[in-house]
Amino acid sequence: MSGEHSVARQLLAEALAEAESSPSMCPDTQALAILTAVLQTLSQTRSRKDVESFVAYNLENLVESDRVITRGC
Repeated sequence: MSGEHSVARQLLAEALAEAESSPSMCPDTQALAILTAVLQTLSQTRSRKDVESFVAYNLENLVESDRVITRGC
């Protein structure tokens, strides 16, 4: 795994842990906020078609074992 992926996973874990420990935050909402911020950042340097293709590829390649069921928020 590249350094970028390691850093991204660590930052995500920290953000979700913070949301989990805060009664006024929800990990699912935090993940959506992060996704929105990432999409906005990518849209500054990539075309919409490129971003859509990247997202579609990743969605198509999710493995059932990667999905985690969490509590509703």
